[in-house]
Amino acid sequence: MKRGLRAAWPIALGYFPVAVAFGALGAQAGLSPLWIQLTSLLVFAGASQFALVGLLAQGVPPLLAALLGLLLNLRHAFYGPALRPYLRGGPLEAFFLTDEVFAVALRALPGLPPGERRGYFLGLGLGAYLSWNLGTALGVLGAQGLLAFPGLGEALSFALPALFFLLALPNLKNPVALLAGGVALGFHLLGQTAWGLFLAGVTGLLGEGFGERRRP
Repeated sequence: MKRGLRAAWPIALGYFPVAVAFGALGAQAGLSPLWIQLTSLLVFAGASQFALVGLLAQGVPPLLAALLGLLLNLRHAFYGPALRPYLRGGPLEAFFLTDEVFAVALRALPGLPPGERRGYFLGLGLGAYLSWNLGTALGVLGAQGLLAFPGLGEALSFALPALFFLLALPNLKNPVALLAGGVALGFHLLGQTAWGLFLAGVTGLLGEGFGERRRP
């Protein structure tokens, strides 16, 4: 697990400012500090949490807001099969599975001895989880002071896209990854970002599956 915790530092650095922004924006929307922190403790899904806070602040019924958040996370259903050759996960592994944890784990797990893979993954997820929750707490407690700085909210929210970009760089030579990225970008430009992420996941899964069948 220590190896996974050490490997989690780039994710933690990317998560922390975004979590601060989430905590601050939730407090600014009038949600209670306890509710905001519980969201990070129990949901642990950045995009869904931002969407949930925004929808609730606009008066959307909690059940409908939760269903929309679930739709945003449908892409995670494609992460499990990709990791399955290297890790037989359970509920705890599924809880820690985020986009960034998946990206790092998919690259690292094949090179690890089978006996070390679960500990590595849990350390990776735990590091990301602690960073996200510490950032949320700081954002909640210092919301008014943080958002008083001009442009700071926008700068904090840019940290996660920057982290995504860095994680994607090693895959720019992979044609399946490029095709999936193109699908996501195309739907984003059409204003259908959630569907784009979902269909990009389908494209990546089908593309990798087809490639495995063609390999000798």
